[in-house]
Amino acid sequence: MRDDFKISYSRVNAYLFCPYKYKLLYLENVYIPLFANITFGHIIHKTLERFHTNKEQCFDTLIECYNNSWKNDGFSDPQQVFEYYKRGKQMLEVYYRSSYESKSKVLYVEKAFDTNIGKYKFVGVIDRIDQYKDGTHEVVDYKTHVIVWEQEKVDKDLQLSFYAYACKNVFGFEPDKISMYFLSDNKKIYTKRTQEEISNAIDIAVKTAENIAAEKFDPDTSKCQICDFKLKCKYSQYKLENL
Repeated sequence: MRDDFKISYSRVNAYLFCPYKYKLLYLENVYIPLFANITFGHIIHKTLERFHTNKEQCFDTLIECYNNSWKNDGFSDPQQVFEYYKRGKQMLEVYYRSSYESKSKVLYVEKAFDTNIGKYKFVGVIDRIDQYKDGTHEVVDYKTHVIVWEQEKVDKDLQLSFYAYACKNVFGFEPDKISMYFLSDNKKIYTKRTQEEISNAIDIAVKTAENIAAEKFDPDTSKCQICDFKLKCKYSQYKLENL
């Protein structure tokens, strides 16, 4: 294992999906090709980061941040660029109107944490942390895809459990609210995390780190059909069945 080894939600998620996918991504540096949804998500996250760290909080500033964050990488053609740009602008218009109705203020955006769980370095970035007038806090995770998750899926989301852990153990407060903000629908779904749920999530992270350290990278071929590496992986059942 490399001396600079770190565990994070993205790494845990990749390993749980398929250990060999983790190896391709993080050890062999076989990158996932960019496509529209990935690029669009990065653009919106960067736009909101720039906007909330800007002194000017007007709509024109938000659109300026959007334009400055825009990249054409990953889009298939100019028409797709136009469609996504229009969708993003509409999304941000609704977001801006909603921000004025909010009773909280944005305390942090893209808030990084760096701590230890056991002997492993544990890192991550929280999209947004809000604070209310009574001193309570809300952790916000942005989602830019069009599908709004069911409550059960949000309640079981591992990343939000990691965020709850970081708030308490790194930033020194327990989040009073945890929300997943589906920007396409301007809809927040709220959830909570018990101490047991947080502990179970950290146990998963530690166990994953231990498996990676032990170089356990057996492929999970049951997921080849939906894997980003289905055309590149030597274990791909998709290639065997379709090529």
